[in-house]
Amino acid sequence: MSAGRNASGIAGGDRGSVSVGLILLVTVALAGGALVFDGARYLAAERHASNTAEGAARAAVATGSPSDGLDADVARQAAVDHATRLGVRAADITVAFPARDVVVVTITERRSATFVRFTGSTELVATAEGRARLEFS
Repeated sequence: MSAGRNASGIAGGDRGSVSVGLILLVTVALAGGALVFDGARYLAAERHASNTAEGAARAAVATGSPSDGLDADVARQAAVDHATRLGVRAADITVAFPARDVVVVTITERRSATFVRFTGSTELVATAEGRARLEFS
């Protein structure tokens, strides 16, 4: 055996270098997993907001008639009722009428952050828009 090596053949000055590399590798792996987890929560929130906004816009248009068109107050209430039944707070719902026969519903979905919280953000916020046009054939 040479003078600077122990019984396992590792030089005396290299002890502990593997453990520092392992700590860095585990830290990077955990951070990546955390981003995947919160990213999946964000995508689920975005999908829910999109589906809810489209459904709310269709519910608003369903209140219209060929002769009268859309009553903005009735259509707005139908959209809000639809979205709140699906768990969206009324404050996170915007209903607009860019034309006499068009309804645009914007939904903001909020989910609590799990791991992104360590970066200072406590919520994941996804926004989606649904449009519908009143048409009769």
